[in-house]
Amino acid sequence: MPLIVAVDATGLGRVKTGTAVYVLEILRIWNEDKHLTAHFHVFVSPKTKHYFDELSLDSRFEYHFAPDGRGVRSLWQHLVLPFAVARVRCDVHWGATFVVPVLSRCPCVVTVHDMTFQTLPAVHERVKRWYFGTVIGWSLAKARVALAISETTKADIARLYPAIAQKIRVTLLGPRAFGGEVVGRLAADGSPEPYVLAIGTLEPRKNLPRLLRAWCALAPAIRGRTRLYVAGPDGWMMGELSARETQEAYGVQFLGYFEEARLRELLQGAMLLAYPSLYEGFGLPVIEAMSVGVPVLTSGVGATAEVAGDAAYLVDPLDQESIRTGLERLLKDPGLRETLSARGRARAATFSWRRTAELTFQALEEVARRS
Repeated sequence: MPLIVAVDATGLGRVKTGTAVYVLEILRIWNEDKHLTAHFHVFVSPKTKHYFDELSLDSRFEYHFAPDGRGVRSLWQHLVLPFAVARVRCDVHWGATFVVPVLSRCPCVVTVHDMTFQTLPAVHERVKRWYFGTVIGWSLAKARVALAISETTKADIARLYPAIAQKIRVTLLGPRAFGGEVVGRLAADGSPEPYVLAIGTLEPRKNLPRLLRAWCALAPAIRGRTRLYVAGPDGWMMGELSARETQEAYGVQFLGYFEEARLRELLQGAMLLAYPSLYEGFGLPVIEAMSVGVPVLTSGVGATAEVAGDAAYLVDPLDQESIRTGLERLLKDPGLRETLSARGRARAATFSWRRTAELTFQALEEVARRS
């Protein structure tokens, strides 16, 4: 008999960020494995269905739709979803984005992407801070297995919820396949102008104000013709991105949100990736940049340090001067960039989405079997 799995992907937003990449990559690999004996009931929001359409999932995957709207969806997730899962007789329920329903009678596995709703609450909107700060604890208590996407996140969960530490498993993420090499380093407009790339939603956690101040503090002779491109969707509380920091004279350009294919081109063409985030549960841009040989400057705290190892230039995300010094060294020293490029490729090769998908399915199988 095939394993019947409920996949709760209703927490994904309109913009494809890290959690969406996580769910889609795992489903893609399960779909490619034609020997995988399972049937998946995938619960999604109508606004994100197009993500899944791109995967061309086969008949083992069946869609069910949740209502739109954050508040309504959250209520539906806890009060209606458990009965929808019971109706299709699922063996196991996978909460892929932090949450499993409090009323669920189906054995559950939950993925926790980070614990910043509790460890770094100021970087989240108040409503999200309250909701996830409460619901993650419930979900961890309810789940038979908790999947953490890094050792860092596992340690954070265990510190905050020591009673459930034994049921935490680590399923590291991986880089997506980016295809062929980009010849040369091209600017956003296609010209051969060198650029540093910053990727991420414009929100406090990404630490953009400090990065921009550090960039503007570089001597003009060091910046030279190099530009700083900031690629990512609008978030919240980014009033600190002052007019001075975005002036063309400093070579800063906000590109907004890019579709996946164009963002890959931008990443592959970058002179280096600047990602001094305050804290991450994994840090997908870091591993993806390293996988294509782009040198990385990133935070020395949180999971970015774990993921990067010795293959990136690590900075103190709270110290503007540390970020400025890192940028200066990388811009001035092509030998250092070449060293980090080679180390990054080797490091990234040890991470795999296929392994993530295998470990996730193993956890689902085990929970269903034990029940």
